Amino acid sequence: MTAGQNLIEKLRTVRERVEYILKTYPDARNDDFYLYLLYVRHFEPKLSGYIKFIPFSLIKSATRFESVRRIRQKIQEEGRYLPTDPEILEKRRKLAKIYRQVMPRI
Repeated sequence: MTAGQNLIEKLRTVRERVEYILKTYPDARNDDFYLYLLYVRHFEPKLSGYIKFIPFSLIKSATRFESVRRIRQKIQEEGRYLPTDPEILEKRRKLAKIYRQVMPRI
């Protein structure tokens, strides 16, 4: 059994795994995307082979994941480039409807 497999066996829950990453890689405390990349590299064996080590300094200088997500959201709010999966489209429409109902009250 490899060290990575031992780690996967030892740390069973997402919480335990995230805590391990936060303890071992302090820069992951500052950046959720970096945290996620490290999580995949350590605990998702089917995906980890596709993700090489990326230094935090490079991730820090790249366009933020959240910025890309927000722009995608705005474009889709305009009705352009909607999700191709009908289930995702329906889920997002339901969430948008709930959000519109709640926001006027806040």
